[in-house]
Amino acid sequence: MTRPSQFVSCALVSMLCLSGARVESSDKVVSQSELNLAVSSSLARDDASRATITTLLQRDDVKSLAADHGLDLRRAQAAVGTLQGDELQRVSALAVSANAQLAGGTQSVTISLVAALLIVIIIILVVG
Repeated sequence: MTRPSQFVSCALVSMLCLSGARVESSDKVVSQSELNLAVSSSLARDDASRATITTLLQRDDVKSLAADHGLDLRRAQAAVGTLQGDELQRVSALAVSANAQLAGGTQSVTISLVAALLIVIIIILVVG
């Protein structure tokens, strides 16, 4: 390679290397305490979701309904601890709705018992 072409090659390589994405000092870097806070917040939300599902599964009317349909409620209760992410949030939302309906009185008991049965089946199918 001749001297001028070496110079041009080196100049082009240097320009390519230096033209990469710049990291500005104003870019946000997450501190360890912010990361810890985010993780603990997520864990607390998951724990609350699991508690909501467990509360529903421990109701006497839900236990009776599961027994009448031959569902193993112990298996569903054990599976609650393995739910995570979107599955956990979806089942928890169903449990919140069913708990609210069951607490609302006799008008919505049929609907909420069906919802509770569906929650038990979903838990068993997702984890099982």
